Amino acid sequence: MTARTLRSSSMIIALTGFMGCGKSSVGRELSTLLGLPVVDLDQYIVRKAGRSIADIFAEDGESFFRDLETEALSDLLAGKCTLENVLLRRTPPKQAWVPPSYDAEGGTVFKGTLPRQDNAKESFILSLGGGTIVRPENVRMLKEKCKVFFLRAEMETLKLHLGGDQSQRPLLRSGGFEALLQERAPLYTAAADYIIDIDRLSPMQIAGIIANLVT
Repeated sequence: MTARTLRSSSMIIALTGFMGCGKSSVGRELSTLLGLPVVDLDQYIVRKAGRSIADIFAEDGESFFRDLETEALSDLLAGKCTLENVLLRRTPPKQAWVPPSYDAEGGTVFKGTLPRQDNAKESFILSLGGGTIVRPENVRMLKEKCKVFFLRAEMETLKLHLGGDQSQRPLLRSGGFEALLQERAPLYTAAADYIIDIDRLSPMQIAGIIANLVT
């Protein structure tokens, strides 16, 4: 097993799509395949603000959250923050492939580790929030700095992934799932460099498709 090499010397791979499409899970699998760190934009905002997204929405509203989101995205894409402080998953130092093991923090099984790539400090995987693409300035930044992958799924697949309890998702508390999905679908499409239909595919299979497109 050998490490894959990105086509360019550095690349930010951005994953977008509606809530429940598996951006975080695909990001972790892609991190394993490419030996790149993965950052979750929502979690970066939470760490920076010191509050949960649900609390930000409840206390200050969606517009304020979107301001934080744009600022966070700009920081990450411009290299204004130290990735080591915001990584969801750090890449290991260069080493031979190791057997599957459990991640000590999250208990997640990883399928083994590829050697870290030389360009890992400049390239990373970015898991976007479900609504990041609603602001045109965010889309402009993404198109300039990233290769954007839209993980497209049918409504039934998204609901299955989300499960029955959606109370922690502020925009779904009023029951507007279908309307919100219909509103955002064309925005995801317009922002994307690649569209991957993820129904009936595992996160590992989706990550493999992406890896083949960028290596």
